[in-house]
Amino acid sequence: MMKTVKHFSVAMALALVSMTAAFAQASNPPAPQDNYVTEKAFKSKVFDVKYRDPASLANVVSRLTSGFKGAAISSSSEFRTITVRDFPENLLTIEEAIKRLDTPAAPRPNIELHMHALIASNSGGGGAAPPAELKDVLEQLRGTLNYKNYELAATVVQRLTETPRALNGNGTAELANGNPGSANFSMPYEYYVGSVSLLQDATGKYSVQIGEFAFTMSGQGDKTRVQTALNLRDGEKVVVGTAAMRSRALVVVLTAKLIN
Repeated sequence: MMKTVKHFSVAMALALVSMTAAFAQASNPPAPQDNYVTEKAFKSKVFDVKYRDPASLANVVSRLTSGFKGAAISSSSEFRTITVRDFPENLLTIEEAIKRLDTPAAPRPNIELHMHALIASNSGGGGAAPPAELKDVLEQLRGTLNYKNYELAATVVQRLTETPRALNGNGTAELANGNPGSANFSMPYEYYVGSVSLLQDATGKYSVQIGEFAFTMSGQGDKTRVQTALNLRDGEKVVVGTAAMRSRALVVVLTAKLIN
């Protein structure tokens, strides 16, 4: 009997120890794991942006952040700022990068667009001669088109800048009749230049991209139109199109000159 009581007492003691340990564990639960870097490790800083687009600049310097959870970078176009939360050493690296990248952009050139409208025919001519700068173009035209004579119908010089908006213009061309002793005649024309932008290649050279160009000429019962989208290198002369006008043809040559 005494042996049984002793065994029971030991069992009771072990149970009490287990209950005490469980109570202590419940009273002092383990500290929750912090998935974020502590506030003491992270700092925040606001950087002013003077010249560049804040969003674009923030996208570039975001690669310099630590990548730790809780690190953050944001930009404001309204206040022209970039706000960063990260380790102090990352803030210093980002600050140096912003100073190096936030510089005035090189001025983009203006565009001087030269439009030459030529009338091609096999008649005796007698109209205005094309300018000397188109000599090489005329040689190519005579080798590809079945016309012997080319006269200048109109020359337009238009100063442009990059713009998504359209530009319109018009005028009147004075043309030779082609028959000796016959009076000249007039043909109204109009042009349209839409969506002009500058493209820069890997070497830094610019080209002019025109989303749409159209040149229309009408008169004496005829109406003809040249229409296209094109890309022009600086100083390049391009035949943008030809259009038949009974026994004649309208030929439009464009040249883009970049002016710094």
